[in-house]
Amino acid sequence: MPGDSSNPSRNSSSEAAVNNTNSLAEPLLPPTTTTTPPSPPTDANVTTMSTPFLAAVLVAILPMFLFGFATGVMNAPAKIIFSGHSLESWSIAVSAFCVGGVMGANVSGKLADQYGRRPCLLVLTGYLSLVAGLVQVMAPNMGVLIIGRILIGIAGGASTVLTPMYLGEISPPQIRGSIGTLTQLSCVVGILASILVALPFLSSTDPDVWRWIFVPIPATAVVFLVCGQCLGLLPESPRWLLLYHADTRGREARATLFKFRIGTPETTVASTGSEDHFQDEPDEPTVEMEAVQDSLVPTNNSTIRQRRQDDSSANNSGDEYDDEQHELPAPMSFATANTSDPNLLTETTSAVTSTSFRDFALDPKNRIPLASSILFPVVQQLSGINAVFYYSTSFFEGVIANPQTGTIIAFTINLFATILAVMVMDKYGRKTLLTWSAGGMFACCILLTMALKGILPKMASVVCVMLYISFFEMGLGCIPFFIASEMIAPQHLGTVQSLSMSMNWFSNFCVGMAFPYMDKYLGAYSFVPFACVLLGAVMYAIFVLPETQGRSLEEIMQELEEKRARRGGHQALPSQDPVDQQPEILAV
Repeated sequence: MPGDSSNPSRNSSSEAAVNNTNSLAEPLLPPTTTTTPPSPPTDANVTTMSTPFLAAVLVAILPMFLFGFATGVMNAPAKIIFSGHSLESWSIAVSAFCVGGVMGANVSGKLADQYGRRPCLLVLTGYLSLVAGLVQVMAPNMGVLIIGRILIGIAGGASTVLTPMYLGEISPPQIRGSIGTLTQLSCVVGILASILVALPFLSSTDPDVWRWIFVPIPATAVVFLVCGQCLGLLPESPRWLLLYHADTRGREARATLFKFRIGTPETTVASTGSEDHFQDEPDEPTVEMEAVQDSLVPTNNSTIRQRRQDDSSANNSGDEYDDEQHELPAPMSFATANTSDPNLLTETTSAVTSTSFRDFALDPKNRIPLASSILFPVVQQLSGINAVFYYSTSFFEGVIANPQTGTIIAFTINLFATILAVMVMDKYGRKTLLTWSAGGMFACCILLTMALKGILPKMASVVCVMLYISFFEMGLGCIPFFIASEMIAPQHLGTVQSLSMSMNWFSNFCVGMAFPYMDKYLGAYSFVPFACVLLGAVMYAIFVLPETQGRSLEEIMQELEEKRARRGGHQALPSQDPVDQQPEILAV
């Protein structure tokens, strides 16, 4: 009977089963020694923001700075770049950035899945930005400048896919939202920098002085390449390594995790013998690797972490271990998978590649995650934020002496609102922030319409513009970039991220083309269509969108399945086989 310690033969079986299980998992854990270990780690002293991790984050967000800079660099110097250019050629030069963005966003996700996050970041956002920047600096005419804008657009589109994906994969769940918000913060800083850089050159009579305005693009690209490639501050995503190259690069993934989570190499931890002392409470990198391993290796048993607790409980209490009911498969060692049973490697590979994206998209349980991952990037552009910036000068006329100063103030408010979003992103849920963001913008749309009709005074319209920008940055400005990484299975994340960002860029292009006609035919009511989109987003966030903050993919999918079961009038049966469900997304 369980709990009866009087049967020596069964106790022997228990010890043998536990010892055998621990020995099978041994390749995944570092070797232990008899050195007296330090005191157990606690939440107070576990390092989740190590120096290598912070360095990787800061390097990874540089492409989004370039994206923001390229977005705003054409606004101020329109009159001094090739003075005398036609309106048609200038419109093509501005819109070429969006065309390139759609191209870059469309291909970068698939390439990142095939070749890795790091190489694609370096090539598509680093080297391409360097070439595009030099082309714009040295452009002899508008035609070459347009080519440069297309190239920097491709790099910008790739950055909107690759940077959020990379940050989501390397960040711990506790700070994943705040780190993801740095994507938008870097973009906003880039936009503000483009305006500040251009201002000193606007009054110059030198026909070529405008070229200096584009110099920060290749200069920033050089900094990114030096830090990411030469200094090695941008390692490959550990999760990507474990998903696609566990057999050959498992040790690299583990070493990166130790540097990111603990701040020291794995050998430093191994030399303390702490793993032997903390069998009940393993280090953070080991837990993350075990979780990814458990999501890839098919098994009908509990997770590896639960198995570890079960084993430890059986050892410490002396309870009988029923090896018939607790038969455990051998965990796959990512560090030595190339010398392990080839069948395990085959099973792991099939877990990643067996489900096509078509099957994934048609599966009813994936409808809400897929729809949400695409909907909010589209709403981000259809919210009217670019139209507000377009109207900002007219709002400031008669209130601020220099309308350009008002535009700088608006972008500064944009920056501080984004900083505030970083601070609160992991304190409040994504669902809450998106609801308040879209709801606040909806109210501001109504007030702006009243201001354009003359019902409200000019000063009220300026306040509404500032509030509109602030509400945008608190939710719709940043969450759409990384929400897919919290709701989509890793093997389909690249495809979904590319699809969602392609739709984002396409929506941006459509708004840019349609708004002049909306302004012409709707006049003061041109913000009403945006208000309708925002109202729909509020309803969706309240009644459909699941909360993703600090939750695993398995928990999110289980909640959606339970809701779907209640609507269908039957009880949801949780899947026990990780092959039949999406692998759990953890911040590896």
